[in-house]
Amino acid sequence: MTAETSKAPAPRVQLVIGIIRRGDEILLVRERLGASGEILWSLPGGGVEDGELMHEALRRELREETGLLVGDPVRTAFLMHIDSERHPSALAVAFEVDEWSGKVAPEDDDIEQAGFFPLPDALNLLGELDRATQRDPIVGYLTGAVAPGTTWLYRNRGMEETLVARW
Repeated sequence: MTAETSKAPAPRVQLVIGIIRRGDEILLVRERLGASGEILWSLPGGGVEDGELMHEALRRELREETGLLVGDPVRTAFLMHIDSERHPSALAVAFEVDEWSGKVAPEDDDIEQAGFFPLPDALNLLGELDRATQRDPIVGYLTGAVAPGTTWLYRNRGMEETLVARW
């Protein structure tokens, strides 16, 4: 195979998402997530860097986005495998975290605000997310409509998102 015919492998994307509760409240962050750049509320999280394990990335991302120091995850909330043209075979895993300390004070410039919301209010804010991959697994898990640990498989082409399977 020559250099002209070989394709460099597309980088794999791994994301971690954190679910932190305070009684009946859920911690959300406000950042630019909308399809047209709107600022919306979602769960905190971000990318796993080379050499990081998921629980290490989760602690780092939650510290950056919320200012909180968190312990290891206690359960997997859900897993998403998303195949898109830009990021083939992206993997996102959401974890519940029970142990945390500190004050909510985002350190990441991309985060406009962070705060705890009563679950009904959090669900309303999360319902404003315009992409199914950002909204449905989170809302399904938090409402109890979908079992913990559910795997969601999406295929995205252009603006079209398709839920291929869920178990």
